[in-house]
This record gives sequence, structure tokens and C-alpha cells, in this order.
Amino acid sequence: MRIKNTFPLLLLALIGVTAYADSITDGFYVTGQVTHSSSTLDQSKFTTALTTAGATGIASSASGSGNEWRLQLGYQLNPNFAIEAGYIDFGKTNYTANYTGGSASGTQKPGGVDVVAVGILPLTPEFSVFGKLGGVAVSTKTSLSASTLAAATTNTSSNGVRPLIGLGASYNLQKNLDLRADIDHVSGLGKTSSGGAVNENTVSLGVSYHF
Repeated sequence: MRIKNTFPLLLLALIGVTAYADSITDGFYVTGQVTHSSSTLDQSKFTTALTTAGATGIASSASGSGNEWRLQLGYQLNPNFAIEAGYIDFGKTNYTANYTGGSASGTQKPGGVDVVAVGILPLTPEFSVFGKLGGVAVSTKTSLSASTLAAATTNTSSNGVRPLIGLGASYNLQKNLDLRADIDHVSGLGKTSSGGAVNENTVSLGVSYHF
């Protein structure tokens, strides 16, 4: 193909890419979502606390899932990159145990502020997928009580920073409003001498408004 025939095609392609990039809103946006979290708990710390207090014959289990919320403020620098920060409530994980002569229950409730970098891949003018990488500054409240072992009773709070990875998709409903879905994973929340680490998988659904 001759250069003089190729140039008009390249010019049309450049115009199309520019128009497509301009259709994506840059600047500040806010995202509000409802979340469903599913968590797994390392039970060994709770069980050790009971054993240290004198419990024997321990049979335990742990479960954690629930619907919570998150709120994020973001700034999109260009069609392919944004920075976000906000608050995530990870819900509560419950621990229960039966031992010789009594029973025990414990909870771990983490929540915190996350900051992430977002890499965005626009697939059409309306639909984009993205990946996230960052961290969460988490505060975790841990409690344990036993019916016949006062020495096992504890209420503590721990703070730490844990990595966050995630992915998601957004669909532009109208000029400034996107429908958005996220899946995030954070591990090692709330590990203390009395409470075990919690691993969280969170699915979020909500809307983003671009200012």
C-alpha cells in the first residue's frame, strides 16, 4: 500500500482514538457501594488463649460473611489511570468453641482506609475493566469470652497495614454516572496474640459519580 493511500487511514484512526479518549471523564469522582464479604479466620490464636486459660477438649468453628458498605473518593488522571482512597467495612468474623465444662465465643471486626492505584482498560466508550493494587490501614477489634474461664476473656484492638489487590468493571449509564462492580482480596487482617489473622474476599456493587 502506498504512503499517500495509508495517510488518510492513519488520520482517521487518530481522530477516532482522540474522540474515544475525550469521551472518558477525567477528574474527581465518588463511588458508593454495598459490599458482601466472605472471610476465613485462623482459629489457632483463639484456641491457644482458651488452652492457656485451662480449657481442654476444645472443638471450635469460625464463620464470617455479611453485607456492609464502602465509600471511595477517586481522581482519574487519564483514560487508563486513577487513584482512589476511602473506607471499607469488612464485617465481622465469629468464633465459637465448646470445651470441657463450658463454651466460648469470639469476634474479629476489621475496617479501615484504603489507598489504591487503578489501571483502567476501556473496551468501548461505555464499558471498562480495571485492576487495583494498594494497601489498607486497618483497625481490628478482637473479643473473646468463655463461660467458665475468666482468664480467657479479652477485648483488644490492633492496627496494621495490609496489601489489597482487586479487579472490576464499570459501565457508563449516562454522562457523569457509572455502574461499578469490584472484587477485592485482603489477607492477614487483625493478627494479634489473642486473635488470628482474617483473610477477606469482598464483592462490591454500586455507582460512581464524576464531578
